[in-house]
Amino acid sequence: MPAPMYGADDPRRCSGRTKEEVLAKFALYYEVKDQLPPETREERLTRYAQDLYNLEMKQRIYQTSIRPFRKATYTKFIEIDPRLRDYRSRYGAISND
Repeated sequence: MPAPMYGADDPRRCSGRTKEEVLAKFALYYEVKDQLPPETREERLTRYAQDLYNLEMKQRIYQTSIRPFRKATYTKFIEIDPRLRDYRSRYGAISND
């Protein structure tokens, strides 16, 4: 017989054993939610902006940790002689005169 999934019997993850327990938890959640003061539009937008900023900073720090900044050793592109360059004409044909 296969074993249950890891953490399936963890009481912190279980919503409840019976229907009454689940409904009691929903009732408690809505009681607590109704007691909170309503959030204004400005507060909500400020919270969203702050969360977005924190997420972007977290991603930047992560990207910097896995791919640190390196300065390029060359800053100029190699010059190609125009006589050796391939040119595309009007209909996509490549010409090198």
